Amino acid sequence: MAAALLSIPLLISAVGMERFGALTLIWALLGYLGVLDLGLGRSLVQVVADRIGHAGGPGETPEEAQAGQGSANTAGIAGPAIALMGAIGILTGGAVALGAGLLADRFQLETGTSPGEIRTSLLIAAAIVPIALISAGLRGVLEAHQRFRPISLVRMTVGVLNYLSPLFVLPFSQSLVPVIAAIAVGRFIGLVGYGVLAVRQMPDLLRPGRWGRPSLRGLFTMSAWMMLNNLVGPAMLYADRFILLSLVPAAMVAFYTTPFELLSRLMVIPGALSLALFPLASSLFRRDPPALGRILDAGGHLTLAVFLAMQAATIVGGETALELWLGPAFAANSASVLSILMLGVFFNATAYVPNTLIQSVGRVDVTARLQLAELPVYLGVLWLLAERYGAVGAAAAWSLRTAVDCGLLLVLLPRVAPGTGTVALTIGLRALLAGVAGLAGLLVGGPVGAAISLTGLLAVGLGVAGRLLRTRSWEKLAAPLRKNRAVPLPAPLPAPRMNGQAIDGAAADRP
Repeated sequence: MAAALLSIPLLISAVGMERFGALTLIWALLGYLGVLDLGLGRSLVQVVADRIGHAGGPGETPEEAQAGQGSANTAGIAGPAIALMGAIGILTGGAVALGAGLLADRFQLETGTSPGEIRTSLLIAAAIVPIALISAGLRGVLEAHQRFRPISLVRMTVGVLNYLSPLFVLPFSQSLVPVIAAIAVGRFIGLVGYGVLAVRQMPDLLRPGRWGRPSLRGLFTMSAWMMLNNLVGPAMLYADRFILLSLVPAAMVAFYTTPFELLSRLMVIPGALSLALFPLASSLFRRDPPALGRILDAGGHLTLAVFLAMQAATIVGGETALELWLGPAFAANSASVLSILMLGVFFNATAYVPNTLIQSVGRVDVTARLQLAELPVYLGVLWLLAERYGAVGAAAAWSLRTAVDCGLLLVLLPRVAPGTGTVALTIGLRALLAGVAGLAGLLVGGPVGAAISLTGLLAVGLGVAGRLLRTRSWEKLAAPLRKNRAVPLPAPLPAPRMNGQAIDGAAADRP
């Protein structure tokens, strides 16, 4: 986020609003194509972790288990899966390269940028796709071994380079081509980093002759519903930009995508929480079902507390921050979009914990079917509102979808995880009251509207704080996390639909 705050004003100033709008759309395209891995990336985490948990069979040393030998044979699963992900990346990138000419025609730029510049930029972006998919597979190996610190260091490096590397080419050219090329170099550095770490953890990744012939059937079965999540979720996340592009000039798209890109970085907070909660919830579901209610109580109210504060901060200083960051003209066009999107971010963050709990009990099919049902309705509402109100309408459609999605997840959770109903109802009502307060402030506008919103948020916040202090649920949650932090991830439940996996906050807008 710090890198984005520094680089975005400089990029806009150097390449112009039109080119920057095109750059954000190429970022969106990469984000969507990066999850077309048949669900293998997240499923690989579960399968490798399962084999690690079952390691230590007769005659197997701990070193053999960690290296992927013996009964665990983790490299025998991970190696073919990563190779397959690389092949999928090459095919997907090839399709983008073949369609680069058609895609370039969709970028209606008015600053003299030639179609050739857009086409060449898309060709470079196509080369990033296999890099992204192979990196996801290598990262899955590291996540299964709970190597979160080195994973975070590599991801942070890639994220910073994504925004800062283009600045190094601006003194020589304002074309999109070297900008995208600089981003590609950063992604390749990330691939090398993940590769070195994964091979150190699992040396047999570089020895295909020792992979053996493990059955990949379980991996593919597990990835089926996850693939559907990976396709539908990002479609809803990025559809707004492409629909906006077809309705308004590219410069107007930037007034929407810039605050969206900034606010979306906040999803790392509930994303990290969900990543920690998933293995804990899946391990406790069978032997201690009431634990899911305690996890929802702690995780849900902690998320509410953080994002109530962020929503209040946006109301108080959002427009001023935009003006200081990108200038008065940009703030005048984007301040209302920022406020509306912050409402959607609040509901989106609140949805993370119930979504994680649904998947942790093996019902990833529930979240996939929910997204399938939401998609056509959302696209219709998005088109209508964006056509009439432009960027503000797109922001309203996205925020409305996240609010409905959050409510439905809280309604569905008690059906698949008994004992969570009371807590789900409490969290849902508090989120609804906070949303109504924020919406009322937007409709009234001005200082009076801000006062109405802040008063409502304060009332809800006091209730959330009282709940946390009274139950001290975060302490009860932290104890088993500390106790189990060095224990391998729990084996998946035997139910056929045990396909759930925690989210990757950089890939989709919810798990």
